[in-house]
Amino acid sequence: MDLERVFEEVSRQMRSDLAKAQGALNHPGLKGQANEETIRQFLRQYLPKTLDIASGILVDSNGAQSRQLDLIICDSAKTPTFYQSAETRVIPVECAYAVVEIKAYLDKAELEGAFQNMKSVKALPKTKTAFFRPEGPIVYNNTLYGRNCEYWPIHYFIFAYDSPSLESVLSNLIQLQNNEEVHNRIDLVCVLDKGVIVNRGQDGSFSALPTPGSTAVASATTKPLLFFYALISVTLNQARMDNFNLTPYLARMRF
Repeated sequence: MDLERVFEEVSRQMRSDLAKAQGALNHPGLKGQANEETIRQFLRQYLPKTLDIASGILVDSNGAQSRQLDLIICDSAKTPTFYQSAETRVIPVECAYAVVEIKAYLDKAELEGAFQNMKSVKALPKTKTAFFRPEGPIVYNNTLYGRNCEYWPIHYFIFAYDSPSLESVLSNLIQLQNNEEVHNRIDLVCVLDKGVIVNRGQDGSFSALPTPGSTAVASATTKPLLFFYALISVTLNQARMDNFNLTPYLARMRF
């Protein structure tokens, strides 16, 4: 099977779906929902079934919550749903692995808004505590962002259908977050009609996640969807969590 041809066909279908939505729908909110649904279906089809895809908000056991999020990638087996209406769900932060923000056109203003959304999401994992810790001599740690993480941090990806030049998006991204620590940045940007803004390590390898010493670069590939899928898959195929513990979320309730 020619995997490149498969993803080229998927890319063409996604562009076609976007064009249909833009032409048939007048309400911006409906257009946004159509764009999100296209990416949601793609990720559900091609990511492992151990991962689930939802829209909604993340909450922690202290009552904090994120903003409304386009797509949340979470553990399909261990994630409870606190609330659900159609595709919108309220999900505990412990069960989330990544967020994907969808943009029809990623200009500077949209990128700045995405940066603020990212900061609200990446502040939540500091309270990722509601787990049953396994007993025994084996302790699992995750090495991500160049450091050991007790719990899986939440990654933040942007998927845009179009944008100004990829170099201008990269320039704006660097200006926004150059002073942020590597674990507190937008991790990866894919523009379907342009390419991917990816992290290049000191050894020249590409990764979905930044690390100390890595550099964000614009890769004007002709196969951005395949590159995006490959990069996030390498990371998400390793994602794991301990069993979720509901008890801390019940601490403030009176029965």
